[in-house]
Amino acid sequence: MRPVIQKNGQPHYGLFEGPVDFNHQDFILRNFFGKPVGGLRRRLAFHAFNFLGVRAPGLLAGVAAVDLGYGHLLFAYAHSFSRGTLFSWQARGPGKGKLSFPKNPDEYTITYEKGKNRLLVEKSHADGRLFAAADLGGRFKLLVSAPYGFENQPLRVLNPSEPFRWTFTEKAAPVLPEAVEVVVDGEILAADPREASLVVDWSGGFMRRETNWYWAAFSTAGGGTAAGQPAGANFAALTNESFYAENAFWTPPGRTRVPRVTFSFDVEDLYKPWRVADEKGLVDLTFTPSAERGEKVNALLIKSFFRQFFGVYRGVLRPPGKPRVEIHGVEGFAEFHRALW
Repeated sequence: MRPVIQKNGQPHYGLFEGPVDFNHQDFILRNFFGKPVGGLRRRLAFHAFNFLGVRAPGLLAGVAAVDLGYGHLLFAYAHSFSRGTLFSWQARGPGKGKLSFPKNPDEYTITYEKGKNRLLVEKSHADGRLFAAADLGGRFKLLVSAPYGFENQPLRVLNPSEPFRWTFTEKAAPVLPEAVEVVVDGEILAADPREASLVVDWSGGFMRRETNWYWAAFSTAGGGTAAGQPAGANFAALTNESFYAENAFWTPPGRTRVPRVTFSFDVEDLYKPWRVADEKGLVDLTFTPSAERGEKVNALLIKSFFRQFFGVYRGVLRPPGKPRVEIHGVEGFAEFHRALW
């Protein structure tokens, strides 16, 4: 089992294809001038988040938990492309509150329970399982169970966030569930696991104080591709890609890593089509947004500005030495995010 922190207190940067010893407590955090930082300041500097996205024909749903040390955030939504956003929920507060978020990307049980709102996300690489359940005030219910392990070839990399900080991330798509259910106000929106697919994203570490990113992700069990085959992707820019890129797509028979991806969009009108591509021609996609969820926070010590879009991807993925995969219309996510946290 490979540790993420070396004996000298510095990170093991690189690609992790197997289990990790997430010994983040052995990391020596340093300030701007390289002097060690400890105590409360160090504990509050560790951030982690977990996102699970569900795609079914004409539907995107998502649940997320964020532990910022000094505060917590949770959100969930269900968006129908024919009827608009049917449900959106968010909870935040100081400290951890009712959120339990273990700091181990391989084996964890994330829980949140407050009033009539409950969320559970369990992942075990040892058991090869992923499970999630949510009941938010009786209005939104989600159940997902999927085989998930290293055979899914998740992309797991550890990168510097800045000279004295680092972030570990795990991303995978598509993850194909054995069971799925999304219910809003008593209406079943998704129940057939053969038509559903998942996007998985776990990130944790000592992220930089000011963090920015562009993000794009989608997954499909086959619908929306020319050959009816599973496909998924997860791309990012502006953060954590200086050593080992966080970019990859998954098509049969496996993962294709992409060194660097560019995002082209009109900053004055983010509803115009985006282009997501790379210089080698492995990725050439157009994302057309149709709706979004977003937030602006301008507090004394915290600023956040993000716009997460729901839309449709079209284009082509070209795994080297394998047939190209044509994307004719797959629902997915894209995001513009700035944070001072």
